[in-house]
Amino acid sequence: MTTRQSSTSSSTDPPVRREVVLGVDTHGEVHVAAVISSLGKILGTESFPATAAGYR
Repeated sequence: MTTRQSSTSSSTDPPVRREVVLGVDTHGEVHVAAVISSLGKILGTESFPATAAGYR
């Protein structure tokens, strides 16, 4: 499952610095990455095969 958050800012808005945590759970056949906000909200997840293609 992949979740993505859309941005409502325009290109003229000043950049906003937001801290996030990226975690990766590694396994023999698949790796799962998650991005979490500083408040603990899951911002997105993605699974990748543990193959050369998945590492790219």
